[in-house]
Amino acid sequence: MKSKIVLITGPDLNHQYFVNCLSREFPVECVFVEEVTYPDFTSPFKEHQEAWEWFFRRRREYEENHFAPSKLQAPKNLPKSIPIASGQLNSTHTLKALEALQPDLIVLFGTSLVGQNIMNRFANQILNLHIGLSGKYRGSSCNFWPIYEGKLDCLGATLLKIDAGIDTGEILAQKTIEIEENDTEQSLMGKSLILGVDLTIQVVHKWFKDQCEVLPLERKGKLFQKKDFTPEAVFKVREMVESGHLASMIKTHLKHSGRTT
Repeated sequence: MKSKIVLITGPDLNHQYFVNCLSREFPVECVFVEEVTYPDFTSPFKEHQEAWEWFFRRRREYEENHFAPSKLQAPKNLPKSIPIASGQLNSTHTLKALEALQPDLIVLFGTSLVGQNIMNRFANQILNLHIGLSGKYRGSSCNFWPIYEGKLDCLGATLLKIDAGIDTGEILAQKTIEIEENDTEQSLMGKSLILGVDLTIQVVHKWFKDQCEVLPLERKGKLFQKKDFTPEAVFKVREMVESGHLASMIKTHLKHSGRTT
């Protein structure tokens, strides 16, 4: 049975968690690590800038506690690592490197958009982990925007087949997270990734047994880009946390779901 797997992802701790968990389950052939570039956001408003720093400090603490330990997991093998410079994902060099590996399956997480050249060459062989419900939210930071918009029931993950759109491919697995009363903005976001990685592992196991069920995307979710994630947006979420509004939203969500009285 063919099962040569290649991963394409980023360099951050959440990306490393993705790689470590899949390498624990499968003998991953190679990991392409794409350089990630983020907009250089600064705010003229002190409270917005402080909120930005507050958010990323809390995120580092959460990820160190929940994602970093994954590096201690024993992998099936030690996959080769190939760096991809910013803007070079769809270069001829990357395509040739992929062709040389002859993968049976390519799994993406947290990359820039894959171009038509790679999609054509590896048709029906590329899956994408989207940390969000693609019918509700598409694009970037889709585990943040449901919190920002007060739609906690839209926190989840989707494993989909790639197409020419942004998170518009056919769905192989999709699920919402389990929310608990003591959740924070960081744990809600982190649970979305943990769930997404679990779904990916389940789907890859099914993929090589030809047991995957495919569902069409019935409607396109709201699209967010990296540029939308600003200190002003983070400031609003900090206010939600520190005012107790997020905790109140969680309690309301649990009450409506029948998990509390």
